[in-house]
Amino acid sequence: MGESGKDMTMIVTPKVFDRMKGEYGARLEKFIGKENVTFLVYNEKGKSIAPSMLITDVFTYTYLFNNDGVYDNKMLISFDDMTKSWTKELYKHIKKSSVPVEQYESK
Repeated sequence: MGESGKDMTMIVTPKVFDRMKGEYGARLEKFIGKENVTFLVYNEKGKSIAPSMLITDVFTYTYLFNNDGVYDNKMLISFDDMTKSWTKELYKHIKKSSVPVEQYESK
């Protein structure tokens, strides 16, 4: 999506960001530098996990962790407006608890 020129926001946990930076540093920098890409690091104190979500105009996809902090094999895919609204609220909460890469790296 980032390559297509469409606006997108990607939020990752600190652990995922550090791994991406270590394994794909140059590619990650190029991706983060795109005007249409907002790249954030989830930074809520005491929280190291967040659901994987994709929100489009047509559907939502949510992949959650189980009680042990491991991704569960259950996915929520919905075309329902109520579910899209709930997923957008969850996204807003996670985004509010996230910081731009530059702020994360300066710590």
